[in-house]
Amino acid sequence: MIYKIDPNEDLIKVNVVTFFIKIIILFQIFTNIFVIYDIPYARQIFGFIYLTFIPGLVFLLVFKLWHGDYLETLLMSIGLDIALLLFIGLLVNELLPIFNFNYPLSTEPLLIVLNIFVIASCLLITKIDDKNILKFSIPSINIKPLVFIMVIPALSILGDLVVNNDGTNKLLLLMLALIALFMLVSIINKKFLSNNLYALAIFAITFALIFHTSLITNYLIGWDYHSEYQVFKLVDNKAFWDYTFTSSDVNIAKGYSMLSVTILPTIYSKIAAIDGTTIFRVFYSLLLSLVPLCLYKFYSERMKDKISLLAIFFLISNQTFFGIEGFSATQIVGEFFYALIFLIILKNNITPSKKLLIFIFFSTALVISYYSLSYILLFFLFIPYYIFSELSAFKTLRKYVTLEMLLLFFTITFTMYIYSNSSIQMLNLMTILEQISLNFGKDFFDIATRSATVLSGLGLSQASSPLHLVGRIFFYVAEFFILIGFAKILLFNKNDEDFQIDREYTILALSNLVILIMCIVIPNFARFFRAERFYQLSLLFLAPFFVYGGSIFFKFFLRRKNILLTMNFILIVLIPLFLFETGFFYEMTGDSSYSLPLSMYRMDKVSLYYRITNKKEINAAVWLSDNMNRSHSLVYGDLTSTLHVLTSYGMLNGENYRELTNTTKFASNINYVYLREVNTEENIITTQHGSWSLSDISPLMEGHSTIYSNGPNKIYFLVR
Repeated sequence: MIYKIDPNEDLIKVNVVTFFIKIIILFQIFTNIFVIYDIPYARQIFGFIYLTFIPGLVFLLVFKLWHGDYLETLLMSIGLDIALLLFIGLLVNELLPIFNFNYPLSTEPLLIVLNIFVIASCLLITKIDDKNILKFSIPSINIKPLVFIMVIPALSILGDLVVNNDGTNKLLLLMLALIALFMLVSIINKKFLSNNLYALAIFAITFALIFHTSLITNYLIGWDYHSEYQVFKLVDNKAFWDYTFTSSDVNIAKGYSMLSVTILPTIYSKIAAIDGTTIFRVFYSLLLSLVPLCLYKFYSERMKDKISLLAIFFLISNQTFFGIEGFSATQIVGEFFYALIFLIILKNNITPSKKLLIFIFFSTALVISYYSLSYILLFFLFIPYYIFSELSAFKTLRKYVTLEMLLLFFTITFTMYIYSNSSIQMLNLMTILEQISLNFGKDFFDIATRSATVLSGLGLSQASSPLHLVGRIFFYVAEFFILIGFAKILLFNKNDEDFQIDREYTILALSNLVILIMCIVIPNFARFFRAERFYQLSLLFLAPFFVYGGSIFFKFFLRRKNILLTMNFILIVLIPLFLFETGFFYEMTGDSSYSLPLSMYRMDKVSLYYRITNKKEINAAVWLSDNMNRSHSLVYGDLTSTLHVLTSYGMLNGENYRELTNTTKFASNINYVYLREVNTEENIITTQHGSWSLSDISPLMEGHSTIYSNGPNKIYFLVR
């Protein structure tokens, strides 16, 4: 049934300045009340909304960056907001200590400065002779797809809650089945999903897929989050970010230099009173959910909306995208700015001055958020636009990326990385390049120097079962479609009327393909960023070629010329690929599965040990951190413990801990040994080179006394 508002009703007309000023002031008042009086739940909700939308909104209005595209304006507003929080936090952090205020990132100064910024911006906005009228009407809405769109993310959250309480995974399986059914019907039935619901559908599906992983445990998951959580707590506890900070632990030193995991979460912690674990599990996941919306907008300006929808679904169907375990928080923030930069700089309807202003904000925010993507963006700006643009066919590229933009970004990048935190980012880059160059000749023909992910992607490693082999075949078909589509554009320089790829996008896609080739050809190159991250990053701009290549393939075999018709056949590949990547088929058949949300209940403890942490392990790490003598002692634990729970919740780093192995020799007069459930109950100690039995260290444990135990987790103490 189609539900319609009276079609004869006039458009609703609202003065942009008046409308938003009222909303901003209202939120300003309520947020201040809730923060000052620390009202539970209200402070968290209003504080989060205020921090995520208000600063960016007032900035957007001051500089008249508002225009008729609501989705693009919303994304730009959130991007400007996150960038402003980074800049304001850094400014407060550096200026207040000059006036002997030693805790600049505490609640009071942050709230005062944000109030001043917002109020001053509102005063400026009221001086603007605003002729911008917001006109909108409530469009006809098909209730059926809207029900799907609302139910899918709800099932994701409810399903995680049930699994977290040792319940069934059936709600999550239903959620995945509904996503597949929803996409199938949306593509085949032209009347089911209207274009004005595409963006909402993309967000709902992306949200559901990301959160069905990030909420599967109440604590941190993956690897990078643990070191990032520690640097956040270092800043949050001191209410100060020290640009001179250094550490012998490279992961801690690199993370501390990135404001996206130090100053940004500290602002949310102080103003909205959101605990750190929730910030990492929820806030960063929400930010990642916005990346496909940026790309949908980018795609839809070059191809039909339905093609863009299918391309986005292919992107988010890949486990490398929705598997939050493989992400770092810095990467998530960086990707958001990265997608926004390309969305803005390749547009024609923004004046050069406004484009330069937005580029300065987003590129600077990227530099202080994620070092790896900054280098990649520099590569993409310089190589494509100042090498290819020398060719007559690509002269127009320079109107999008000017020399001023390139020089400005280059200066910001290397100034930040050279003069902050003992140049850790520059030293890290130099070390990587040196390692690659020194061993290039020796390792070039050694296939072992390519990561397992690269070998799997090339079909050079064995599948664990026949069903996993079928899953790989669908993955390889998807890769084949991308190559077909890209080859058609690059070699024949031909577009379909439904698929218009401009020269700028062609060069951008080619640059991403070059990055993937470098992962394969150059030994150890993928260690810089991890092969799966390179693949996921490249898919941001290569995903549409999957649709285009698939349409070419099915056109050839089916003798059909309509790309929209051939998209129905692309679903023959895409829907099974989605169900394989999410682990749906593996769980339904009982085959081995990597999916934590679906198959955690049947995974062995050793497999889970690398990926999740439980409450008792955290309690033991916190107790040790609170009671140990840090200046004269060392903590010994296996590789996973030291890099996971002892780093995050135990707040220890390479200066405080050592890896426990069968050749360990205690190096301090005061020593602690931290053992987790897998160590004590499964008798396994993990190392960089595999694992070994706990009984092998029995001679080392002589003279140790148990000083803490909460069941399977134990802490031993030895004075030499």
